[in-house]
Amino acid sequence: MGNIIKEWVSKILTEEIEKTVVVYSGRFQPFHSGHYATYTHLVSKFGSGNVYIGTSNKTDSFKSPFKFVEKKQIMTKMFGIPSSKIVQIKNPYAPKEIIGNFDSDTTAFVTVVGEKDRYRLKGKYFDPYHPDKIQMGYRDKGYVYVAPEQPNPVSGTQVRRELSRGSDSKRKAFFKKLYGKFDPKIFNKITSKLVKVESVMERFLQSFDIANTISEANASSV
Repeated sequence: MGNIIKEWVSKILTEEIEKTVVVYSGRFQPFHSGHYATYTHLVSKFGSGNVYIGTSNKTDSFKSPFKFVEKKQIMTKMFGIPSSKIVQIKNPYAPKEIIGNFDSDTTAFVTVVGEKDRYRLKGKYFDPYHPDKIQMGYRDKGYVYVAPEQPNPVSGTQVRRELSRGSDSKRKAFFKKLYGKFDPKIFNKITSKLVKVESVMERFLQSFDIANTISEANASSV
């Protein structure tokens, strides 16, 4: 009898959820084919109207040279992702800029992580995603969906390295392979920023080595 009541209550709660909003968040420095493969997987699973990409406008000179508008331009122009589905957010695990547009009681929130971050979100708020266990709106509960690794994965580190080093022809060839087509404006935008980051990193490492050399010299003279 207890199980029957439990199933009945569960069914009622589940029926209250009218929409599931899936947010794929990341730094995307820059957005590339690996990210797009995950996005298309999410669209096929949850529907194009339910999947959003969330990313911030935070930049720095070492790992995050691209502003939000630049990341958005890459996503829309190179992959045709709808502009309305790309939103600037501050907190990837509480993207109020996206979910805040929907009813908190009848809208379920699903955040997307990679396999390595499967157990990163702990606590009372997040539960592992299961299609039969979406029972609460985002005010009370969030769900974590682990995106499967895509075939022939490419890392952000590899992308930044290949597009900032070597000859121009080599970088163009990798760009075409990475994005499936060549756009000179996007290519120049991405490579110029990554080359600049590489230059900043080299200067930093050189200054670090010089500082260590001076420190060691002073220590040996004592």
